[in-house]
Amino acid sequence: MEELYARYRRDVAFLCIYVREAHPTDGWRIASNDKAGISIAQPKSAADRCAVADRCGATLSITMPLLVDDLKDTVGHLYSGMPDRMYVIDKGGKVTYRGARGPFGFKPREMEQALAFTLVADSDLPKPEAKRPAEPAPPK
Repeated sequence: MEELYARYRRDVAFLCIYVREAHPTDGWRIASNDKAGISIAQPKSAADRCAVADRCGATLSITMPLLVDDLKDTVGHLYSGMPDRMYVIDKGGKVTYRGARGPFGFKPREMEQALAFTLVADSDLPKPEAKRPAEPAPPK
């Protein structure tokens, strides 16, 4: 995603939104987090969630804008963003790409293709006109 952000950041608004912790120590804990030294309790306040999001952004070297969902998980619920998901939304607000849920559905190259098509569709370039079949000459 960081590569795509670097490549398209002048043409597209990228946002990374931190939603609730997927595998908190006080919830659905997984062994791979323990092995990686990731030990995070589900944040109970907005300040706690922001602190965890900051830590996540620093650990993953996220350079795109990082926003934080509210404690009601409004964005996470609206966009089915658990544990992660990628979207492309055009200038009119229409979703033109919705990736499968991550981490297995996290396919940046697939998203890039949809992004490229969306940029062309949203561009101010003149759209090619549909060609009409030639009309037959009138009978003589």
